[in-house]
Amino acid sequence: MHSTQKLLLFHHLSVIAGIFYYGFNIQYALIILFGCIVWAYVVGHKGLHMYMAHTKYKDCIKSYLYTFGALITGVGSPLTFAATHRQHHAYHDTEKDPHSPEHIGWYNVWLMNYNSQYISPRLVKDFLKSDFQKFMNRHWIQITITMLVVLFLIDPRLVCFVVSPFSVYTFHGSSAINVFGHLGGKPRNSKEVIIWNPWDRNHKDHHEWKF
Repeated sequence: MHSTQKLLLFHHLSVIAGIFYYGFNIQYALIILFGCIVWAYVVGHKGLHMYMAHTKYKDCIKSYLYTFGALITGVGSPLTFAATHRQHHAYHDTEKDPHSPEHIGWYNVWLMNYNSQYISPRLVKDFLKSDFQKFMNRHWIQITITMLVVLFLIDPRLVCFVVSPFSVYTFHGSSAINVFGHLGGKPRNSKEVIIWNPWDRNHKDHHEWKF
């Protein structure tokens, strides 16, 4: 189990622990769900996915904010995410695709057991020009743990009912599109992901766009 998976396991257990300790309230749950959807769209889709993975990287305030948003969400280093996603687009549904359900199994894709042996630094030359991103790539887990500890010391509910639900929702939404969007060995527009990511349901169209 790699660091990202351990962090995601922590976030799942954090949500469960929060419900057991503080109780469950349907009104608060709906508010949290709304926050999860907004976070997944703004930070996950618009930020990490479209802005950082599909746009030439440059250091700026927006990039810094999305980077810390990615870390607090638990997806790991934006540099690694961009390299993996760009590899996926370059070689989707082949053996060089790091998360093809056809080649490594849908369960491995969902659990982020990606095949990373083909991922090349040449895909993230723009990121490697940034000292900030190289630093974050080396130390992302320490920075993430520090942020979680600080938030927990301020109020444990910030972790149990804000950070962890946002992380869990974004994780399963991303896993859903990587699985359902590639069933059958090719990109497909998927109605199944509308539960998590309605903005990603036209996945076949997304792969046909030129970035």
